[in-house]
Parts: sequence; structure tokens; C-alpha cells
Amino acid sequence: MFNFHKSVELTPARARAAERDSILSACAGATGDITLTDSAVIILYATMLGASDMFSLITTALMPLMNGLCIIPMAWLASRAGKNKFLIKVMCLSFLTYLLVVATPFFGTFSVPMLIGALTLFALFHTGFVAVWFPLLDSFLAPERRNAYLGKMRFGWQLTSALFILVVGLCIGKNPPLWHLQLALLTAALIYSLRIYFLARIPAFNTAKTENYGFKTGLSLAVSNKPLAGYSVYLFVLNLAAYGTIPLMIIYLKRYLAAPDNIIVLISSMTLIGMLLGSLFAGRIIKRVGLKHTFLGIHFIYALVNLAIFFIGKDTMGVGLTYTVITILLLIYSFTFANANIASTSEMMTLANPGNKVMAMAFCGTFYYGGSGLSRMVTSLVLGSGMFASEWYIGTVKFCHYQTIFLFYAIAIIFSSMLLVVVPAIFPKGEYVYMCNDR
Repeated sequence: MFNFHKSVELTPARARAAERDSILSACAGATGDITLTDSAVIILYATMLGASDMFSLITTALMPLMNGLCIIPMAWLASRAGKNKFLIKVMCLSFLTYLLVVATPFFGTFSVPMLIGALTLFALFHTGFVAVWFPLLDSFLAPERRNAYLGKMRFGWQLTSALFILVVGLCIGKNPPLWHLQLALLTAALIYSLRIYFLARIPAFNTAKTENYGFKTGLSLAVSNKPLAGYSVYLFVLNLAAYGTIPLMIIYLKRYLAAPDNIIVLISSMTLIGMLLGSLFAGRIIKRVGLKHTFLGIHFIYALVNLAIFFIGKDTMGVGLTYTVITILLLIYSFTFANANIASTSEMMTLANPGNKVMAMAFCGTFYYGGSGLSRMVTSLVLGSGMFASEWYIGTVKFCHYQTIFLFYAIAIIFSSMLLVVVPAIFPKGEYVYMCNDR
């Protein structure tokens, strides 16, 4: 059944089977990924273990930061070892470290450092998956099916992830004991293990798309790809400005607005539903308004949402209305994020050099994930340093240091819009022309 040890010929039937297995692996894996690194569950888990605001936010920064630092070396290792076999090995290691995260409460006073260490190892091994994932898709996914597949895949993993986080939120209660979250993480880990099974069913296809370049040559070729390099820089700056909003809002809800834990998890699940809806409509939006206006709209909405959150304080409105408004804003934000993701992924796969897919995508991914991880890491350091006043006023209106950071996010997002001039899909360079397929 696990037939990745030898290459097979790519046929339409095998391509469809690979698409199905890859989507199932994405659904299983993303449910575990998001629960562990990008949801209210891990932040509340770290808080219960005694982590400060800084370390709670760091738990969400480790995966994208490690991707940014290690994706190119991992891509090189994958090209040397064989993508499929390398993928299975790193997934097995990441599953073991997932279990270590679940076990961290048993380490007593060392539970927080053990949690950070286990999450760092998980992020390291997971980077191997990220380095190989899109080149693996490229080995069986026809260009004309790319956008439709990406939309279907994202819809699948976002649906399963949202449903899982929603169930957790409904079950844990307002003030859950630690073992409730520990059980939620263990369940997510078991679901995550199914990714290994479905990935192992995808064979190594014998196609004309081969990686013929060594590490230095491949990296040099990616760097010299000017459209890809410019686009990568743009993604870095945009994610640096926009990627910290959702986890910071979770900490803001917990620490400053004193929201119940189950409410926080339910709001977290709503952000996943926003991403799901964004994936459903992204293709239609891009087709209807064009990619240029889509990207402009993304910047506008990112900035507007962060600015709106800046004005939401303890006494701005009633408690119920505050939670409702925050939920709606995060739904809009995550909907926009999904649109940006689909456009960005398709663009990255289009710009990657034929014959150098692994390294080209790893190069772009370094900037994408580096900006994402640094956004959260810098925010966590700002929170830990106490550099912003805990309270300040405009007239009689009181603001806290969390709100100050949301204001800085809005300003940074407006600044990043100036880099749209280097996005090839908006301003094509040379022979490159962006093709947006209808979903």
C-alpha cells in the first residue's frame, strides 16, 4: 500500500487518486496543525501551564518562524533523499513531538520550557513537510486544475479544522481544567497521524518535472528569478504587518477583556469558518474584480479591521456586543486572509522555475513564513518588554498596550501596500503573464 519507494507513470486515474489522498491528508494534518500552533487552544494551554503573554504568543510564532529559517535546507535535504520518503519520515517525527506537547504538564515546573522546546521540534520537522508539499502537488497536479484543487483542498481542511475547534469550544466549559485541553490536544494529535497514512498512499510519479539542479545552483536560479524575488519580498512585508492580529486578539480577549475560555475558543473557530468562506469565494472574487483590485482590497480590509479593533476597549460597548463585534471583525479578517492565501499560492506555483520547483518554492516560502513568524515573534517581544504604556488616553477615551499594537499593525499594512508595484500578477515583468483560472 505504501508505494513511494519506486516511481510510477502518471495517468489521469492516478492523478485523481493522488488529488483525493492529498486533500484527505490536508484535512487530517491541518486539524492537528491549527489546534497545536494557530488556535486559542494552544494559547490557553500555555497560559494554564503558567506562560506569560510573551511565551503564550511565541507558541503561535514558532512554526512560521521555523519555516522561514529552515525551509531551504529542508528542501535541499528532500531533493537529496527523495520527496516522498523524506515527507513520511519528517511527519512521523512531528507526530512524536506532538505527543510530547500533550505530555508537558507532567514535567511540573519545567512544563513551560518543555512546551516551547517540543513546539520548536514540531515546527522544525513540520518545515520538512512545508518544503515538499507544493512540489509534491506539482508532480501530479495539472496547471489547469490548480486553482480548483487549491480551493477544494482549503475548503476541506478549513471545514474539518473549524468543526473540531468548534466542538472543543462547546465541550470545555467557561473555566476548564488543564486536562480538558490536554485531551483536546491528544485527540488532535491522533487525527494528525492520519496525514502520514494518506501521504504514504501517494507514489513518486515518473514525470518530466525533475529537479536537475544542486543546492547552490538551484538557490542561485531562484534568486535570479526577478519576478519571484520581488513577489517574495512583498509577501514578507505584508505578512510581517498582518499575521499577528488573530493570536494577539486571543490574548487580548483572555488577559484584558477577561472573556471565558469557551467563548475565546468559539471565536477562534469562527476565524476558521471565515477562512473557509474565503476559500469558497476567492476564485469568484478574483475573476469578478481582477487580481489587482483584489490585492488592493486585501490591504484595505486588513488595515480597517486592525483600526476597528484599536477602538474596542472594555467600556466601548456591552460585553455581549463586544464579543459579537470582535467575532464579526475576525470573520472578515480571516475571509480576506483566505483570499490572499489562494492568490499567493497560485502565484508562487506559477512563478517557480520548471526543473527547480522545490528550491524556488522554498525560496519564496522563506520570505512568506519568515514574515509571518517575525510578526508574532516581534509582537511577543514587545509584550514582554513592556515598551508600550499599559494605559493611555485620547481625551477621555482609555487605550491599553494591546490596542496600541493593533494601531501599529494598521499603519504597517498601509505601508506594505507600496510594495504592490513588485507583484508580477499586478504589474507583469518581461514575459511573465499571470493566469487566473476560474474555480
